[in-house]
Formats: sequence, C-alpha cells, structure tokens
Amino acid sequence: MNTPRTLIAAALVALFAAGGAVAQEATPDTWTEITSTVSRAEVRADAAAAQQAGRIEYGEASRSAVAFVSTKTRAQVLAEAAEAQRLGLLGHGERSAPSISPAQADLIQMAGLRALGTSVAQSAR
Repeated sequence: MNTPRTLIAAALVALFAAGGAVAQEATPDTWTEITSTVSRAEVRADAAAAQQAGRIEYGEASRSAVAFVSTKTRAQVLAEAAEAQRLGLLGHGERSAPSISPAQADLIQMAGLRALGTSVAQSAR
C-alpha cells in the first residue's frame, strides 16, 4: 500500500530536481551590449568589395596561396626520411618527434646529397 505513495513521492522529487537543469546561453551578458557604428548596408558593401578584391579566403583552399615548388628531388626526400628514421628522429602517433641535434641534421642533409649524387650519376648514363 505504501508503494504507490513512495513512487509518487519519488516522481515529484525527480520532477522538481529536473527543473534546475535549464539550458543557458554560453555568452556573457556583457557581449550583448555591443552597439555597431556602421549600418548593415555598409557591412554588406565592405564584404562585397573585399570579396571582389580577393581578400576573403575560404577554408583551406585560399585563392592567394602560391603553388609550392620543391627544391629537392624525390630521391633526396626519400633518402633524408630514411636517414631520419634510422636515427630515430621521426615521431609516431601522438608522440612528438624528438629534437634534432646539429650533427644529426648534418647526417640527414648528407644522406640527401648522396642520393642527389647517385641520381645525377644515374641520369647521366
């Protein structure tokens, strides 16, 4: 006989406890006190002028990006990567790559130059 009363009491407690879980706006109230010094039409005109002048970029593919031109051959890049891996200097997963000493940087550069020398010699044949 007490079971229905206990269930009703539990439901009322849960109902009142859930009343406190109300979503709030994530911005402080002071942010809403900003008044603009320009009209909506002026903002739209500025945006249109910037878009026509090419000053607005879209995501990762910006119009002002310059095409990358490598200064190394594919053989150099592969040889330098192999040397860095041999020296244990490549990061893996979320672990960051270790610092490279000047001596290790020289070893990596020399590996690239050796690869360049062999690829030049092979292309001369």
